[in-house]
Amino acid sequence: MDTFFAIAFSFPTVIFSVLLCVAIVYWLISLVGLGDIEADGDIDASGDFSGLMVTLGLQGVPLPLVLTLLFLIAWLASYFAELLLGALVPDGFLHALFGLAIIAGALVMSVLVTAVVIRPLRPLFRRAYLPPLQKRIIGTACVITSATVTETKGRAEAILDGAHLVLQVRSHTPLAHRERAVLIEHIPDKNAWWVVPEAEFLAGESAG
Repeated sequence: MDTFFAIAFSFPTVIFSVLLCVAIVYWLISLVGLGDIEADGDIDASGDFSGLMVTLGLQGVPLPLVLTLLFLIAWLASYFAELLLGALVPDGFLHALFGLAIIAGALVMSVLVTAVVIRPLRPLFRRAYLPPLQKRIIGTACVITSATVTETKGRAEAILDGAHLVLQVRSHTPLAHRERAVLIEHIPDKNAWWVVPEAEFLAGESAG
């Protein structure tokens, strides 16, 4: 037990110990009803962050769950690397370099393993949470935050149920910075949304 605590609360494992403790506290707070676990939490990330999540294969499940798995797997990798190899490395500068190498290796391993672990979980969260979100967000007004919006690129901000969303958007009608638009359709393969100018949307509603 002394060995366990010595490794868990010493560099480099202590970094992941702190992160894992934060994740555990979050889940405990959520379980007693003081917090709110957003199953679609990855949608309010910026476009660049969402793209990174997709690239790493970490999309499709709640962000808190992804982070918890990342911290847990990184902690396990760091702990056992230090347990098995730490005694072979002299203290001082070399051990510090060894610790940095463990951190880098643990992070890479945690991303790879987490991407595999969450793969079978995606359909569960997609069926339970994604369709309602898509239905609620359709018709929501947004403000263009990128310089322009075209059929291939663009970004906008929207507010849904009090949450601030930063979304990738596309439009057949070119839109400029700070123009208002309305979300009308989801583009699943690009994690983006088709939008139309707000005036055009309101004119269509009036005509209907």
